[in-house]
Amino acid sequence: MFLISEFILGKYDEINTIEVFIIISVVSIVLYGYGMTIARDRMNNGIRLPKIMIKDIVFLGIKSYIDFTVYLTVQGFILDLISSPLAFPEFNLEEMLIELPETVHHLFSHNPMDTLIFIIVGSVLFYITTFFMEIALARLADSGSMKSAFNLVNIKRDIDTAGWWDYAKEYTNIVLAIVLFAALKYIVIPNYILDLIWDVLLNLFMFVTQFLGIGIIYSVIKEKKSNSDIKK
Repeated sequence: MFLISEFILGKYDEINTIEVFIIISVVSIVLYGYGMTIARDRMNNGIRLPKIMIKDIVFLGIKSYIDFTVYLTVQGFILDLISSPLAFPEFNLEEMLIELPETVHHLFSHNPMDTLIFIIVGSVLFYITTFFMEIALARLADSGSMKSAFNLVNIKRDIDTAGWWDYAKEYTNIVLAIVLFAALKYIVIPNYILDLIWDVLLNLFMFVTQFLGIGIIYSVIKEKKSNSDIKK
């Protein structure tokens, strides 16, 4: 959501308009919809990017957009409880790493103890809330059911199956990969066309990495659950 908003808002001088909101929503729905088909395909051991199916993109796009909106709103509210009293902006790990120079400035302009609390508590809460959101999206991609995406009890069971520490390591790898691609965007190629292609490719890699990661993680969960059922 952050990367999509940054790209679109960068094209407009007036950002507080209904038109921009509509554009962001439509683009998000289309991208999320295709991203969910990528995740679903990976869960089913797909090795190539899936075909573009308009019905699936619209169906999953709208549902995943609602899912993202609800979970990000809750996450933002929870993280604001930490950041506001410490006079920090909202804690968003991906955004903070992508905008690293600005993040460093914020961290070093505060009391060291407040900074330490912000980083530790913010990271823990960010990971926990993100785990629930990512598994919710994976369950939605797998079943197409909104009810499944908001069943917090079963989502927690899925995270328990994956292993909280193992999940944390896998998610960190995904974040670092996205940040690496974002950092490579600072490389400017003198030729305009080549630079544009370079920028588009890096955005594509970031997009695919996020949803492939969701599919890979949930495919492991499904495999563990299947093996557990066989043993029973």
